[in-house]
Amino acid sequence: MIFQTRFIAFIFLFAIAPLGCHISNKAATLNKGDDMLVRKLDSILLTVDDLPTMAVDPTMNHRIGGVGKHPRVVDGFEQSWDGTQPEEHIYVKYWLFSSVADAQTAADVWRNFIASAAIEVNGRIESAYQPEPYAAEVIGDATWRTANGASIWFVKNNVLIYVMRRRPEVYQLKFTRMVARKIEAKINAALPKK
Repeated sequence: MIFQTRFIAFIFLFAIAPLGCHISNKAATLNKGDDMLVRKLDSILLTVDDLPTMAVDPTMNHRIGGVGKHPRVVDGFEQSWDGTQPEEHIYVKYWLFSSVADAQTAADVWRNFIASAAIEVNGRIESAYQPEPYAAEVIGDATWRTANGASIWFVKNNVLIYVMRRRPEVYQLKFTRMVARKIEAKINAALPKK
C-alpha cells in the first residue's frame, strides 16, 4: 500500500511539473511586455529635425488630457504642423498609458468616438476608422484609418497616436503614413533596450 501511494505521488508530481513550468514561462512572457514601455512622452514627440520643411504652430503645441476616464492617461500632447506643400498640414495627438493593455483598450474603444464620421459595416454603424487593409502598411501593433482620407490611428506598446489630416481636399495618405512611421521609429528608439 505504501508503494502504491508513493508511486501515485511520483506520477502526480511528474505530471504536474511541466504544468508549473508552462505557467511560469507564460508569466515571464507577460512581464517582458510590461518591461517594454515608453516612460516619457517627450522622447517621442516630433521635432523640427523630424519634419525640416515644416513648422509647429506654437498655439497648438501643448499637453492634453485623456479622451475618456478609462483607461487612465499618464500623459498627452497635441501638435499642429504646417509646411510649404499642400499635404503638409496635420495635427498629431499622442497619449501615453501605464501599460500595453491600457493603450490597446484605448486604441480600440476611443476610435469609436474620436472621429466625427461613421460608416456602415455589415449593417452596423461603426467608426470611420477601420483596420488598415494592407498588412505592409500597418504601423505599430495595430493601425486604423479612414477609407477615403489620410487620418491614421495607431497603437505601439503603451502609446496611442492620432495623425489627422487638415486639408480634406488634398491627398495626404502618403504623407501621414510617413509622419506616423517617423513617430513609430521614435517609439522604438525610446523603448528600453533588452
